[in-house]
Amino acid sequence: MDRAGTMVARAIYSFACINCGGEILDERLLKLGLCERCLPDVGDIDLQQAIEILKSGGRLKRLKELSNLYTSYLEFREFFRKAVGFEPWALQEVWAKRILSGESFAIIAPTGIGKTVLGLVMALYLASKGKRCYVIVPSSILAQQLYEKAERFAEGAGAGSVEIIAYHAGLSKGEKEEALKKISKPRSILLITTDRFLVDRFESLKESVFDYVFVDDVDSFLKSPKNIDRAVSLLGFDPEVVDHALKLIELRRRIAKGFDKDLAKEYERVRKIVEREKRKRRGLLVVSGATLRGKRTKRLMIFRELLGFEVGRLPEFVRNIADLYIEPEKGNLIDEAISLVKKHGPGCLIFIPQALGRDFAAKVAEMFERAGIKVHLYEKMEADILQRFCDGKIDAMVGIASLRSPLARGIDLPERIRYAIFIGVPRREMIISRDEYNPTKILTLLYNIMPILEKRLKDEAEAVAAKLSKIVPLNKDLMERIREAIERGERLEGFEGYAEDAIIAGREFLRKVLTDEFIERIRRELDISIKPIKEGFSLIIPDASGYIQASGRTSRLYAYGVTKGMSIVLVDDPKAFKGLTSRLRVMLEELEFAPYDEKEAELVFREIDSERKIIRELRLGTAKIRVKDVIRSALMLVESPTKARTIAYLFGRPFRREVQGLTVYETSIGGVIVGVAATKGHLTDLIVGRGIHGVEVMDGRFIPIYGSIKRCLKCGEQWANGESCPSCGSKEFIDKAQIVEAVRKLATQYNDIYLATDPDAEGEKIAYDLMCLIKPYNPRIYRLEFHEVTRRALLSAVENKRDVKLSLVEAQLLRRIEDRWIGFELSMKLWDRFKSRWLSAGRVQTPVLGWIVDVTEKARKKRNLVRIRLKDGPIIELLDPENLDEIKEMWSEGRLKVRVRDVSYEERIVNPLPPYTTDSYLRDASLYLKLSSVDAMRIAQELFEAGLITYHRTDSTTVSQTGINVARSYLEQTFPDEFAPRTYRREGAHECIRPVRSLDADRLRYYMRMGIVRIPRKLTDLHFRVYDLIFRRFIASQMKPAKILTQRYIADVMGNPVEVSSDVKVIEEGFMKVFPTTRIRKEVREGEYDVEDLSVKKIPAARLLSEGDVVAMMKERGIGRPSTYSKIIQTLFDRGYIIERGGRLIATKKGKAVYSFLSQMFQK
Repeated sequence: MDRAGTMVARAIYSFACINCGGEILDERLLKLGLCERCLPDVGDIDLQQAIEILKSGGRLKRLKELSNLYTSYLEFREFFRKAVGFEPWALQEVWAKRILSGESFAIIAPTGIGKTVLGLVMALYLASKGKRCYVIVPSSILAQQLYEKAERFAEGAGAGSVEIIAYHAGLSKGEKEEALKKISKPRSILLITTDRFLVDRFESLKESVFDYVFVDDVDSFLKSPKNIDRAVSLLGFDPEVVDHALKLIELRRRIAKGFDKDLAKEYERVRKIVEREKRKRRGLLVVSGATLRGKRTKRLMIFRELLGFEVGRLPEFVRNIADLYIEPEKGNLIDEAISLVKKHGPGCLIFIPQALGRDFAAKVAEMFERAGIKVHLYEKMEADILQRFCDGKIDAMVGIASLRSPLARGIDLPERIRYAIFIGVPRREMIISRDEYNPTKILTLLYNIMPILEKRLKDEAEAVAAKLSKIVPLNKDLMERIREAIERGERLEGFEGYAEDAIIAGREFLRKVLTDEFIERIRRELDISIKPIKEGFSLIIPDASGYIQASGRTSRLYAYGVTKGMSIVLVDDPKAFKGLTSRLRVMLEELEFAPYDEKEAELVFREIDSERKIIRELRLGTAKIRVKDVIRSALMLVESPTKARTIAYLFGRPFRREVQGLTVYETSIGGVIVGVAATKGHLTDLIVGRGIHGVEVMDGRFIPIYGSIKRCLKCGEQWANGESCPSCGSKEFIDKAQIVEAVRKLATQYNDIYLATDPDAEGEKIAYDLMCLIKPYNPRIYRLEFHEVTRRALLSAVENKRDVKLSLVEAQLLRRIEDRWIGFELSMKLWDRFKSRWLSAGRVQTPVLGWIVDVTEKARKKRNLVRIRLKDGPIIELLDPENLDEIKEMWSEGRLKVRVRDVSYEERIVNPLPPYTTDSYLRDASLYLKLSSVDAMRIAQELFEAGLITYHRTDSTTVSQTGINVARSYLEQTFPDEFAPRTYRREGAHECIRPVRSLDADRLRYYMRMGIVRIPRKLTDLHFRVYDLIFRRFIASQMKPAKILTQRYIADVMGNPVEVSSDVKVIEEGFMKVFPTTRIRKEVREGEYDVEDLSVKKIPAARLLSEGDVVAMMKERGIGRPSTYSKIIQTLFDRGYIIERGGRLIATKKGKAVYSFLSQMFQK
C-alpha cells in the first residue's frame, strides 16, 4: 500500500499465480493470489469463494489440492465441533491439516495441548470416510477410556455407523475373540489397542493395512524397537523395504566415515529402490508424546527414510527457572537441603553430583527419611514409583545430576515437580590411570588441558587429539587387544595398528606434560580440578549439560507457555561452581545465578503453585481458560540451511521432517512451536527479453518483472526465465519455483509465518518476495529482525515482531532496476564494440575499475627508494634524492655518514579503534590474513550463520548493551582493570561486527571440543583466524587507551633531511594487550652514525591498491553498500578486467581498454 493506504503494484512475478502458475502482480498476490486470467475481478471475496467460482467455471488447476484441503478441513472442523463441543485449538488445527495433506509426522508437544483428542477424533473422522484406522495407547486403562470417548464422540458427531473395536487386558475371553474376528475383516474400522497387542498379537494384523495409525505414547511404543517394523508394515511397506531402508542408513554412515569410497554406487542403487517405494500410496503414521526418552537407535531412523520425519524431543533449553545458590557451612549440605524441603514442601527433585556417586545419594535418601521426609532413590525407570510421587505418597525423589540419569532425563511431570535442589555442584569425575589405554579418557584430558599449553605443546596436542578423535569410541575387546599388544611390544596392522599408534602417542604426551608444576597450573588457571590419586589422576569437570537437563525437569512447556521452576544449588566446591557458571553462560547466555533469599523464593513458589493447579485442571479436563491461542505454531523462514540448523539447535535438539525436499527443523522458541526452514537465498530475479531490460512501464510507474531463479546443473549458470540454460543450452537445472511450492505447502501447516531473513535491504526484499508468494496460503505473516543468531536475540525478535518495511523494499527494487538498466545499456555497448557477450559494466563496477586503472597507470612510473641501515641504529628511507650519485659514491668509499639531530619525545594517549564495520573488516582481512574480499565475506557469513558473530554487512560501529556485557564478561576474567565501555553510537538499528559470546578463539575451540558450544558446521583454521581478528578488535574497543612514548628526530643524509617518528616505549598497555597497533622500535641518540648497508631500488610512483584499499575508497566515496563491496570486486576479476599479484590489484589490458572506451563514450 502507498501512504494513502491504497494497494499499489511494485513488482510482477512471472510464475506465481497460485492457480495457473502464470504471471501476476504483487498486489494481486497479496490479495488472493489469482491473476487476471484466472479471475479478472477479485472484489471483496475471500479465497474459498474464489475457489468456488473457479470450480464452477472449470478453471480450477493448481488450486485443486488446496481446495481439497480447505474442504476437508472445514468438514473435519465441523465434525470435531460436534464430537468434542468446541472447534479445534490452534495447534490441533495445524496437526489436522498435516494429516489431511497426507503427511506422516511426530507430535512432540506438552501436556494439555489436546494431542490425544485430536488423534482420536481424526481416526473417527477418517473411519467415517471408509478408512481403516488404528489408535495405539500404552495401557489397558487408557485403551478402555479412549474406547468410551470414541463412542461418545461418534454419537456427538453423528458417526454412529463407525465400527469401534477395542482390545485390551480388561476384556473377557469371549470379548477378545469377538474383537479379533472383527479386526480380521477387511473393512473400515477404528481399532484401539495397547502397544503390547502389537507384540503379542501382530500375527492377527499381519494381513491388515491401515490408512491411519496414531501412536499415543511414542516412548512406551518404542520400548520394543521391533514395533517400528510392525508400524510401517501396518502402513503397507513390505519387510524387504524396511531392510533396504536399514541398509541405506548403514551405507550413509559408512560413506560419511570414509570407510569405503566405492560404496557410492551401491548407495545410489538402494536409494532409488527406497524412493520408488516411498512414492507408492501408503497409510499415514502420526506418533505423539510429551517427550522422547528412548535411545536414538538406527532402527528409529526408518521413520525418516520411509515416512520423511524424525521422532524428536521437546527442547531442554526452553526454561523459565529461578536459578539460586546457597553457600552452606562446610559439611552442612544435607541438613541445609532437608531444611529447604521442610520449608518449601513436596514436589522436589534432589540431585547429587556424579562425582559424589551412588553411595552418597543413598546416604542422602536415608537422612531425609530419618527427618520424616518421604523420598525414593530413583535409579531406573519405575512407572509405579512415579505414580506414587504424583499421588503425593512420595515427597521428593533423589538421583544423580547427569545427562544419563533417569531422574534427570526420563521424567516429565509438570503438575507435580515444583523445584530441584542440588546437594553439591554438578560435576563429573573421571579416573585416569597412570597407564591409561582408554582413548576416550586420554582425549578428554587432552581437550581440557589444551587452553594452557604453550604453542609448541599445543600444536603437538592438536595432532595427537586429531588421531584419537578418529578412533573413539573404541569397543572394549579391541581396547584390550591393543593393551596386550602395547605391553608385549607387538605392532598391530590396519585400523588396529592406527588405533595402537594413536593411543601410544596420547599416553606418551600425557606422561611428558603432567608434571607436578603443570598440575599446579591446572589448579590455578582452569575451571577443572585434577589431583593425583593412588590409581593415577582424578579429573573433576563441571557438568553444565547435566545441570541444564536436571534443572529443566522443573520448567516444562504446557498449554499456556513454559512453567515457572526453581533450582537451588548448595555450593560445596567454589571452584567447580565458578566453572559451572562460566560454562552455563556460554550455553544459555540469559542464565544467571542469584543468592537464595527466602522471601523472594516464596513469591516464586506462589507463581509455581498457581501454574501447577492449572496443569492439574487441564489433565482432569476442568480448566476454565481456553487454550486455543495461548500456544501456537509458526513457520520460520531463513536463507541458509546452516542458519536454520543453528537457530533450531539453540533451543535443544530439534526433530526433522522433509516436505517436498525441504528440511524443516521443529523446536520451541519462547513458548511457540517453530518449524525452521531455509529458502537457500534469493528466490527471484529480474527476467530478460521483456520491457526495458525486464522492467515494464505501467501507469507511469516502472514495474520490475521477476522470474524464479534457475541454476544449470552442468555449467552453474543462473537465470530467471526460459526453460534451458542461456550459456550451455542444457535443460537440466534446479528451479527455485520448487522451493516456493514447498514453502506454500508448509504455510498451510502452521498458525503463523515468521520471515527471518538477514537484517538488511536485501533480506527485506527476500522477505517481501516470500510474503507475496505465500500470503494466499497463510495471511498471518510477520517479519523478525535480529542481528545475531543467539537465544536472546531470537526471543527478543519473536517478542517484537513487525511488518515488512516497504520503504526498504522499494529502495532495493529501485537499486536493482538502476543496476539493470545502467549495466545492460553499458554492457550492450561493450558487446557491440568488443564482440564479446562476456563483458559487462555497471553503475558501481565501472568507477571502481577506473580507480584501479588509474593507479595501475601511475604505478608504471618509477621512483628511486634509498634504504640506509645505520650501524647500531634504524633504517632510514630516502625518496628520489637529487644527489643520489654522490650518496652512492660516498657509500662505496666508506665515507657516508648520517647525522641525527633535533631529538624530542612525546607521551601520547592512543585510543583503541572502534569495532569493525564491513569496510574496515575487509581492509584488515586483506592486510592481516591476505584474504580476498569474497573469501572474507563468505567466512564472515558462515560465522554469523553459525551464531558466533553479529551481522557482518553493516556500516555502523554502534555497540549495544549486550555487546558491552560480552566485553565486560571477558575482561573481568582476563584484564579486570582495563575495562572501559564505549558505545560508538550512530543512528540506525544496525550494530558493529562483534562476537556474541565472551570467548576468545582458543576458548571457543576448547568449548567446541568439550561439546559445550555446538556449531552446525565444521570450522576451519581460517574461520578461527577471522573470528580471532573480529574478537580482538572488538574487545580492544572496550578497553582503556594505551600510553605510548614517541620519539621524533631528523636524520640528515648529505643535505637530505628526513623527519622520523617512531614509538619507542609502551608506558601503559591498555587495549594493546589484545590488539597491538604499533611496533616498538629502538631509541636513537643524537650524533653521527656510520652506514652499515645501503640499497637503491626502483619502486612504483603510486602504490597499487589492495582489495581492502578499494573497499575503503568505496565506503569513503559513497559507492556501493556493505552487501555489495566484495561482489563488485569479484565481478572485475570474473570479467578479466583485473588480476592480483602479491595482494595488489593490477588492471589488465582488457580492463584498460573497456574503461577507456566507456570513458571516451561518456565524454562525448
